[in-house]
Amino acid sequence: MDLFQLLFLGVVGVIGGLLAGLVGVGGGIVFVPGLVYVAGWNIKEAVAASLVIIIFASITGTIRNARSEDPVNWRVAALLSLAVAPASLIGVAISRVSSDTVVEIVFSIILLLLAYPTARGRPDFDESKKIPVFWVFVAGIFIGALSGLVGVGGGVVMVPLMVLGMGIGTKRAVSTSLAVIMFTGVVGSIGYIATGFRDPEQLLSLPPLIVGSMIGAWIGVKIRDPLPENVVRVGFAVFMALTAIRLLTDALGIF
Repeated sequence: MDLFQLLFLGVVGVIGGLLAGLVGVGGGIVFVPGLVYVAGWNIKEAVAASLVIIIFASITGTIRNARSEDPVNWRVAALLSLAVAPASLIGVAISRVSSDTVVEIVFSIILLLLAYPTARGRPDFDESKKIPVFWVFVAGIFIGALSGLVGVGGGVVMVPLMVLGMGIGTKRAVSTSLAVIMFTGVVGSIGYIATGFRDPEQLLSLPPLIVGSMIGAWIGVKIRDPLPENVVRVGFAVFMALTAIRLLTDALGIF
């Protein structure tokens, strides 16, 4: 791998980390294509590496969120982590024996359906309409399996779940999502390493992505703090739509 590729991966890391801090996603939507198209990895190895990188980006973002005006809701983070993190191993197991195409298409449709209500938000949240804890846990299992399977999907679904179903403000949901992604990345990456991802030569691609993602996550949280809540909410909805389009084009082989 030449110097230009390493520098480009560093830039990819910064962009992925920026998204992690700004909208509470893991950055896999950026890391996976970067490793596939720049470093020449296959998709499943790229997903595995993405989960490793996510750990460092989310740790940095979570530390920075401690000084944010909208810190992590640790009660919700603990509840979701208990479901999402172990469930990522389901996605890891499925990825070893199946194609990702159908999952990516279904996931894209879900994101498109959630994008508008996420942008609209719920300014007058009705406490009686909160999602029961049991269904939050079930949703967490689904989210975790998607994260392990396609390397994205944790934060991009968790934030709408917290905003629309639990009445948490968008900024705080973003902070909480990043904390959950941290635990999910640890469990998912251990699963991939245990099932065969351990090529030392490929690991050389990771340092620029890891360093870049940590820098980007710190900047992302700092940018998010002064933004109005509705800007973050609409911006996140746009990101959901773009993620859906990217996954659909990938699944259908358009690009």
